[in-house]
Amino acid sequence: MVSIGDPHLWADVFPDDLVPAIIDVVLDSWKAFPAPAPDALEVPITREFHIYLRRHKDRTKLPFSIMVEPDEIDPETGEQLGRIDLRLHHGYLESVYFALECKRLNVVADGKRSSLAGKYVEEGMVRFVTGKYAQGLDKGGMVGYVMDGKLDDAILAVKEAVEKKRELLKMGKKATLDESSLRPSVKQVKETKHRQAKRPFLIHHIFLPVG
Repeated sequence: MVSIGDPHLWADVFPDDLVPAIIDVVLDSWKAFPAPAPDALEVPITREFHIYLRRHKDRTKLPFSIMVEPDEIDPETGEQLGRIDLRLHHGYLESVYFALECKRLNVVADGKRSSLAGKYVEEGMVRFVTGKYAQGLDKGGMVGYVMDGKLDDAILAVKEAVEKKRELLKMGKKATLDESSLRPSVKQVKETKHRQAKRPFLIHHIFLPVG
């Protein structure tokens, strides 16, 4: 089969060199984003944040598009697997993208704080590991909205939740939530490594403080 256009745009994985730009556009857009209400839910936060992400991406002329809540369809069966919160596309293949799954952390209700780190792992990270999202790809991202603004507490809770679920997450016996290899000096950016049948999978974690 003869491909038309730049062969790099037919690659079967999302370009590694665009991931730092994704991290930066998320962090920079959040600085301009009006703080959500403490009881705001993740879906409306993400829908509104998407507007700021798209504006910043266009202003900085980054070569990818950003979709909010697109359906994820199984390429073999046509079955709807779910909806990815944010999906970033570069290139010609619709099956190649960088997904961002968004979850709330440190939610305070009636004066009590719930870390929700367990849900972050089991209803977020696991979707990448099982291939429900980013099937056949090698990387994706998690965004944690830290609703009480306490980043250190939220990151520690996620780290502990990750370590408790290493087997479920297909991680090594001593694997954990590591500092980012791309932004090691930024404490709110982390990464985790996972074993996959086709290729290893890397999840980039971005923690965003509310307030």
